[in-house]
Amino acid sequence: MHFVPWWTAPPAIVAEALTAVPDPLFTALRPGPPASAASVAASLARSLVPAEDDAPAPAWLLEAQQLSFRRVLAAVRRYHGAMLADPVGSGKTYIALAVAATLNRGSPTACLVPATLLSQWEAVAKLMGVPLALCSHQQASRGRLPGGTRGMVIVDESHHFRNQLTKRYANVASWLLSRPALLVTATPVVNRLSDLGNQLLLAVRDNALAMDGISSLRGLFASGRPHPAVGQLVVENDGAADARPRKVVRISAPASEECIALDASAWLIDRLRLSRSESVATLVRGVLLRAAGSSPAALIGSLQRYRRLLLHARDAWRAGRALERSELRRFSAELGDQLVLWELLPAATGASDLDLSDIDVLEEVIPAARAAMEEEDAKLWRLRDILEEDKSTLIFTASRDTVRYIRGRLDGLNLAWCTGDRAGVGAALLPRSAVLGWFREGASQAPGARHLVVTDVAAEGLDLQRAARVIHYDLPWTPMRLEQREGRSVRLGSRHAEVEVVHFSPPPELERSLHLEATLARKAILPATAGVGPGGRHIWRWRADVAKELGSCDAVAGVASVRSRHQGMLAGIALYRSTDAATCLSTAVGWLGPSGGWAEDAEILTQRLRSAAAQSQHEVVPADQLRMYLELLTPLIRDRLALTRGRRWVVPDPAPSLRAVAVRLSELVRQAARLRQEGSLLQLEQALQFVAGGHTAGEEILLEKLAEADDLQLTNGLRQVLPQPDWDGIEVRLTGLIIFGPEA
Repeated sequence: MHFVPWWTAPPAIVAEALTAVPDPLFTALRPGPPASAASVAASLARSLVPAEDDAPAPAWLLEAQQLSFRRVLAAVRRYHGAMLADPVGSGKTYIALAVAATLNRGSPTACLVPATLLSQWEAVAKLMGVPLALCSHQQASRGRLPGGTRGMVIVDESHHFRNQLTKRYANVASWLLSRPALLVTATPVVNRLSDLGNQLLLAVRDNALAMDGISSLRGLFASGRPHPAVGQLVVENDGAADARPRKVVRISAPASEECIALDASAWLIDRLRLSRSESVATLVRGVLLRAAGSSPAALIGSLQRYRRLLLHARDAWRAGRALERSELRRFSAELGDQLVLWELLPAATGASDLDLSDIDVLEEVIPAARAAMEEEDAKLWRLRDILEEDKSTLIFTASRDTVRYIRGRLDGLNLAWCTGDRAGVGAALLPRSAVLGWFREGASQAPGARHLVVTDVAAEGLDLQRAARVIHYDLPWTPMRLEQREGRSVRLGSRHAEVEVVHFSPPPELERSLHLEATLARKAILPATAGVGPGGRHIWRWRADVAKELGSCDAVAGVASVRSRHQGMLAGIALYRSTDAATCLSTAVGWLGPSGGWAEDAEILTQRLRSAAAQSQHEVVPADQLRMYLELLTPLIRDRLALTRGRRWVVPDPAPSLRAVAVRLSELVRQAARLRQEGSLLQLEQALQFVAGGHTAGEEILLEKLAEADDLQLTNGLRQVLPQPDWDGIEVRLTGLIIFGPEA
């Protein structure tokens, strides 16, 4: 008989009984102790709240702003970036500076803001003692970004970076490589859901929410079905909204004389052939009609610009070349945020498609438009009647020509005005900062200047709380513009209990042609679909409401049962890193049906949690039902874990450039293994893991460049990026189980 020493013998399992389990993960799910349904519901409700950092807020933050501060801080530390989307006028500048002061610890914070807001940011930051390195969006477009700064970056009015095809976006995306960033905007969705995704990818990786079951942020917004987990990245807290003035909206309808005048202008425009291309003709006609709806002066100005464009096109044709699309785009600048018409144009379309015979037609049309300008303007008299009421007013127009027209025709009201860098009162030119300063709360007002007429240059970020009324003399193309305009006076610090908002409705002919109001109504739905704005509460903000409502009593992460006509189980899941038991990576609460279906619908969860919270007595939990539901829950958890490991590519359908880089890195790995270069092998394996993961927009740009680089440039280039997170060793915890059923 061969003797085997005990210390070399394989271990043996000794047990009186063994039970087969459907999945090894099943044994790791440890339900808590029996408890009342109310206490378990409190535990589940609390787990829904986005993470909050415990760092103390600066003393200058209002109490209503501190919740956003804590959540933004937690998101930036966890995901390397976040978006602060609190409503217009709620003090986002102060919250962003508080986050910068906490993270950058006295070092200058790079801050990208619209040029019109540079002085305001500088003044607030100086007052709060937060050093900034300011840069305008316009400088960013030219690649002139601040150097010598470290740490987190602030990007104010980040909706200007919603289009990934612009130079501005590419420059900032590359500059932000490996740097955390806080995106600040009250209007993140302008024309499409991808607006929000493109902004987030400036700061966070495409697979940032993989632990929440989202493999790709870009794919998520392309699907049109945002997930509640996006609330971890987008912080929107309307707690400060109650401290702002209440909005009172009224509609001012056009008079019959106004409709007749517009019909006459439309007849003049119809005399023009415009273009052989239907899409170009639609674009140019839209510009001219929009100008006609604004004012007679705006129509004349647009006709003159159209004539200059035609003359340039004729000169180019005689020289044997075509004008670029940029010429046509400059002409159509007053379309502002309406990008739909541009999308109608083929890529090769340019100003050379214009009908040059319109040069002769304009010789008759422009004088006719000038003659019409001498007639009485019913729209202008509507405005005059409103301004005679005793309220300080902001008047927003779509055209500089209309600003000059209004202040010239209503000179008796001594209007202040501002268009870009130019500003004044009446005919007198004055510094822009001085004119806008008169309409800030606490500033001394210019004698007689109670009203301010502006283009959308003053529609973002500025504090103009003195105004008690906002008039949309011309409707913009997007609800974002409406919100930004109204937010100049509907904001914290206003002395008014309410602010009146007046919409000048376009004449029926203009609406039939341009669909201004229809476009606003259609686009107004988009923010709610993405989960932001007043209508988007059902996507993720309902979680905080439920936690506030039901999470106040003693919470127990245990097991409970509820007598109900509904059959199923409320289950809470939390994922933690095994090496860091205090940091939660992801939480989810869902309704698990008897057939294994999983739902995270806000209405269902809210109803079930409220039903459970109403039952404070202990009910016996049937062991067989608990086991059945745990067996159904196990594969759902396993599917979520599969997104973070065990897959060659984390993001589906990687770009060809990423595949090319991965192939080259794989070959370098094999070479390092053959040569036993352990240090190089480790670095290359980390680089390969990075390439196969999700990326920020800047990392995608870098990888596209590195796909064409040599091996040395490839490996050196990948050293400047942060490694992908290591998801090995994930611990699954149950935050509560509540079984519903008639036998419970």
